[in-house]
Amino acid sequence: MRRLVLWEDHVGTLLNLIRRRGARMTREQLDQLRDRYLAATFDEIEERLALSWEDAGLDEHRFGLSDEAHRLSAGLANLQYELALPLAREMLPQAGQEPETVRLLARRLMEAKLESIKAELAALSGEPLRLPQLSSPTPPAPASPERQSPTPRISELAKQYGDERVAGNHWSARTEKQFRGYLEVLGDLLGDPCIGAVTKEDIRGLGHDLVQLPAHATKRFPGLSARQAIAAAGAQGDVERLSPNSVNSYYQTFRSFFAWAEQYDHLQKNPASVLRDVKAGRARDDRDPFDDSDLVAYFAVLQVERLRCPYLYWIPYIMAFSGCRLAEAAQLCKEDVREEGGLWIFDFNDDHEKRLKNKSSRRKVPLHPRLVELGLLELIERAPEGFLWPPEARTATDATGSAIDRLQKRLSTRLRKHAGITNKKKTAAHSFRHTVPARLKAHSVPEYQIAEILGHENESQSTGRYGSRTDLAQLLEVIRLLQLPI
Repeated sequence: MRRLVLWEDHVGTLLNLIRRRGARMTREQLDQLRDRYLAATFDEIEERLALSWEDAGLDEHRFGLSDEAHRLSAGLANLQYELALPLAREMLPQAGQEPETVRLLARRLMEAKLESIKAELAALSGEPLRLPQLSSPTPPAPASPERQSPTPRISELAKQYGDERVAGNHWSARTEKQFRGYLEVLGDLLGDPCIGAVTKEDIRGLGHDLVQLPAHATKRFPGLSARQAIAAAGAQGDVERLSPNSVNSYYQTFRSFFAWAEQYDHLQKNPASVLRDVKAGRARDDRDPFDDSDLVAYFAVLQVERLRCPYLYWIPYIMAFSGCRLAEAAQLCKEDVREEGGLWIFDFNDDHEKRLKNKSSRRKVPLHPRLVELGLLELIERAPEGFLWPPEARTATDATGSAIDRLQKRLSTRLRKHAGITNKKKTAAHSFRHTVPARLKAHSVPEYQIAEILGHENESQSTGRYGSRTDLAQLLEVIRLLQLPI
């Protein structure tokens, strides 16, 4: 993803330059474009060489580079530029009447790519990475200050930035709403100046103001701007402020926005580089596990829901005895609960347009015997094919919400309060995920087996990267150690 973002930024800058210059390009202009393309490619190579590779992945990468080098060499030798023509046409949208210009650019792009591949293969064989010799045209004389046109205001550029991210399918509807809100706060706290006038000192002041922003400001203080919400929170005195993780999310958005503006030549240097993430606690410290009294009280409330709304009863039980995430339990299908090798299992997967948090989330976990005693298998047998639970348990009310927002509010807010659990660090969406590992660690279960049950990545070299997964029969014995008073 880091390499992808870097490459996307370079291509965006390159396309913007080409669109400004048009189709009738001199040899010097084409050489400059080729140099920019080559420089961007070598930046990407240096990023790759700095990563930690596994032997198998590195070999596969070498093979891929060699194959691409052969294709490029053959294309250049036979004057066949199909590998680069689509990109060249996209770069020169006004060159429809000048196909020679497009082919000239395509050839230069293929030559640059071939040169970069040869340099990377040499570096992978132990030689120093030989950076290309780029032409150095005389830069144009800077315009006098009185002739420089003012740069756009932050609000104007923020809209352009957001529109570009949406058009490129980089933001979902939910992400768009969140990040546009972040950028609105940015403009408000800075006073919506021209972006070229923003200094590092302005950004330092922004960072100081942002940590004073109340949590859930739009809900606590509807209709107020960010600056007004800070003042209102200060007047009340006891209002919760943004968490460190939330502050860091704002900072990351601001840094990305200013970096984008820099690459589009709206400012000379990124002033947001002075923003440093604040120290955030570990995710496990944000939530507490349930104790026995919590479990007894919570599931006593759920008994009322068993006939009226079965999924509100069964989903917490599945989470309690498997440690799965709320979304994973909510999107289970009938075929995901089945017998395999003589054992009943949950198969957490991303089939049928289901979504998992990461690659490690795809896993199989044996059913706890308590779930069988409660009648889960009978429920599965009676269920029709497809998803186990109705759409309201696994779909958002609108495109800007989470798929499990409604379910989470019912389980973590209404039912938790009815059970008398007042500790805000205890929620159905997260506390079961902490309860299961806490109970298993008390039985000295190895970390890698707990990671397999929860769907966490195992960082251990011996049991994670090179080891195999635990046999399901052994994992069942681990699951049996979960003794809960429910």
